[in-house]
Formats: sequence, structure tokens, C-alpha cells
Amino acid sequence: MLMTLLLVVLAASPCSPSETTAVCQCKQGVASACEALRQTDPKLAAKLEQEAAQRAQQASKPVVLTGQQHHVISKRIADVLSKHDTLKGLYQARDPRFVTQAVDKAAHNGYQHWHRQVDEEVVTWLWNNRTATPAQFEAFLRSIYSRPEMLARFPNGF
Repeated sequence: MLMTLLLVVLAASPCSPSETTAVCQCKQGVASACEALRQTDPKLAAKLEQEAAQRAQQASKPVVLTGQQHHVISKRIADVLSKHDTLKGLYQARDPRFVTQAVDKAAHNGYQHWHRQVDEEVVTWLWNNRTATPAQFEAFLRSIYSRPEMLARFPNGF
């Protein structure tokens, strides 16, 4: 998990103020930026391209998931859904359609603080979107589980 978390942090970290846009984007693996950098500093471009390729290769290695199963629709969320104008009756607590697995036990062990925060964000969204469709609700959930910090916990999203 440490390697996955490190990759996520490195990929998402901002560039230093002294770096040009081309250097910053080449670090992130943007081919056109590396090509532009190659015109002014071929050695640096080659180095950054090699580092980006190594990061991509590391990120593409399959991760063995050993953590708990995580139910995206918790009891708290299900309680609010049962009172929702358009979504009531469509989802249940621990809905088997919305399950993912944590990378390891540390990533998900019971009802941790991060879990309560995510539940509260979903509950707030539901109250603020009283006429949401199932597609909108599920897209919102997927957006949460696509965040770098959530992908570090649940590499397969949900």
C-alpha cells in the first residue's frame, strides 16, 4: 500500500515554482511537453520521460487486495436514501451491487474516521439533491471513489 500511496502522491503533487510548464507536464508523462522540452534540454527530457515510464510501469502492476470488503452504501446512507424523494426503495444498506475491497487492513478496518466523513458527504449531497436520478447518484459515488486518496484505499474503485 505504501508504494501505491507514494505513486498517487507523486503523481498528484504540484510542480515546484521554479519549473516550467514543459518540465512539470513532462514529469507527469505528457508526451507533447516532453517533446517541447527535448528542443531545449534533451538530457532532462530523456531523464523525465524515463522516470514517468517507470512510474507508469509500477502503477500498472496488479495489486493484491487483502483488506476488508467495503460497502459503499452504509446504514447511515441507506437511512437517508429511504426518505429520498426519487431514490427511496432503490438501494439498501450494504447493497451487494456497491462493494469494493480495500488494499489492506489499514486502508479499511471498521467504521473509521474517513468512512464517517465520506458518509456525511454523501448524506449532504442527497439532502441537497432531492430530485437526483439513480444515474446522478451513482456518478456522484463513483466520483468520490475516483479520488486519489480513495483509490489508494480501494484501487479498483467500486
